Formats: sequence, C-alpha cells, structure tokens
Amino acid sequence: MTKPALDLPALRRPRLLVQAARHGAAILARRGAPGPRMGLDRILAEESQMEVKRKDGEADYSPRRHVDLLVAVMLAAQAAGQVI
Repeated sequence: MTKPALDLPALRRPRLLVQAARHGAAILARRGAPGPRMGLDRILAEESQMEVKRKDGEADYSPRRHVDLLVAVMLAAQAAGQVI
C-alpha cells in the first residue's frame, strides 16, 4: 500500500506563515530533529482548522501553533521525498 502524495502546492497560506514554517523546518532538519509525532492526516486536519480560525479572525487562533503545524507538514513532505 502506498501513501498518498502530499500536495503542498495546493495549500494556499499567507507568505509570512510559509516563510516562518520554512525557516523552522530548516532549523529542525539541520538539528536532526525527529519528524512529526502526529499522523499526517491529523496534522493536516488540525492545520486546516487553524486556517479556518485565522480567516474567521477567531480569538483562539494561535499563529505560533499554526506555524508549528506547517513545519510538521513540511517535515512530513521532506520525509516523503518531496521538495518544499
């Protein structure tokens, strides 16, 4: 059974969030940090919920958590051999 491809180009997020996540992913990759601890499906679901909160301007939106989730997505993509 093969894993579904992670379609990073389909994710449309603000440039600042993406830049922060790329920076975080690069730092963690250099340090040899382990990959995401949550399953990819769960990471994507939580990131999607966070994006809805951001767009809706909800008070409990956390930019830091959003960047953390995007870093996890990027690290999962790197582990799957995709270029980010």
